Order: sequence, then structure tokens, then C-alpha cells
Amino acid sequence: MFTAQRITAMSKPDELKVYRISFLSIAIGWVCAVVFFTIGVGITAMAAHSYPAMNALVGTLAIVFSLWLAAVVTTTRLIVTHAGLAYWGNLRRRFIGWSEVKSSGVGRSRTGGFTGGWFPWPALAIYRNDGSVLVTRLAFFTARHPARIAEELTTWQRQLAPSALASGDLTQGEPPNSPPSS
Repeated sequence: MFTAQRITAMSKPDELKVYRISFLSIAIGWVCAVVFFTIGVGITAMAAHSYPAMNALVGTLAIVFSLWLAAVVTTTRLIVTHAGLAYWGNLRRRFIGWSEVKSSGVGRSRTGGFTGGWFPWPALAIYRNDGSVLVTRLAFFTARHPARIAEELTTWQRQLAPSALASGDLTQGEPPNSPPSS
């Protein structure tokens, strides 16, 4: 599945293309992080006046959450390499070799933003040969951004994994359970 040796061996020159979340999502994430940081500092500063332990705890939690949110927004990306795809999500790095990728398309995000999953946003989905699906955090309010990335990934896959295509391990068509393109 994911091999740590190939992750550490990958260097900057091996990166062919880097995909990040949309600019609007980055801006919203940074604004939320700054707001939480400011609230956390304000609550922590009030700790000397009333309920010092509770204010210090809540303020510190808000500051830690804001730093985590800023780190997630900053590091979320998908990197195309000669060996496969390196995906950074939630501060973790995963590697998927080209031989493991069946296809890519637009899927439903797991988070759904602030709606708690009631209205999931379109996200990039990577369909693997073993039947599993990696739904990335490269999502947007419309399907245009993830669909463009999925198209480009199909092109990269055709260029970088010709032996896997020749053996029939990879498909070039629509991913399973995807809506028909019109």
C-alpha cells in the first residue's frame, strides 16, 4: 500500500506538479485560523480577571486549534511524481504508486464543510485497483476544480504509467459509480 521508503527517497526535482486546495478555501481557512487565534489570545489574557483556570484552558485550546487549522490549510496538497502520487492531508503524507491507481474522478467529500456532511462538497477521488477510494481534501464548492485536477491526473497517468496501461491494470474511462459525463 503506502511505502515509507519511496516517500523519503522522493526529492524536490522529482515533483512534476503540485495541486493545492483552491485559493478561496485557503483564504477562508486562514481567516478562520486568525479569528480563532485572536479569540484564544483574548480569552487567555482575561484569565487573570475571572475564572483563571477555565479561561486559560479555553484560550489555549482555541490557540492550538487555530495553529492546527493553519497547518492543515498550508500542507494539504497532492504531488505528482514519476513514481506515483504523494498526498498530504491532515498533516499526514501518503504515497500511491501509479500501479495502484485505477482512475481518478470527482467524489463526495467526507466533511461537507460546516454543514457536518449534509451537503458534501465535490472533491478529488482516487480510485485504486484494490477497490478502495481515497477521497482527498482537494475540494471546492463546485465540481469544476476537482474535475480539472482529475483530468490532468488521467493525462499524467497515461504519460507516466504506460506499462500499467498496456497490461490492462489501469482503466482510462469513467471511475466506478461516477455520474455519466454530458
